[in-house]
Amino acid sequence: MTTLLNPQAMQRVLTHSEEYRRAVGLLNENWDPEDQPIYRNVLEAADVHFARQLQMAGLVGGTTDLGDYRAVNQLIMRHDQWFSTGARQALLAPFQD
Repeated sequence: MTTLLNPQAMQRVLTHSEEYRRAVGLLNENWDPEDQPIYRNVLEAADVHFARQLQMAGLVGGTTDLGDYRAVNQLIMRHDQWFSTGARQALLAPFQD
């Protein structure tokens, strides 16, 4: 099912904003939390939500289907150090009762 993005989200896509780059990095499994010299740059819940929106809208397919529990669980296992606690919770939230 394809969903539409709101105008603010579309603006982030069109301008390739920082939020967009973070979400695409997550979806394409191309992220380095040690990329910033001053602090550890982990993915946050907002990055997960935006990545899921991009995927549901059909704009960025990525290497991991965020709608599939097994794929999400494997992503977390492969790259646990990438995610804050909130991001892990956001990744798993759709699959919890």
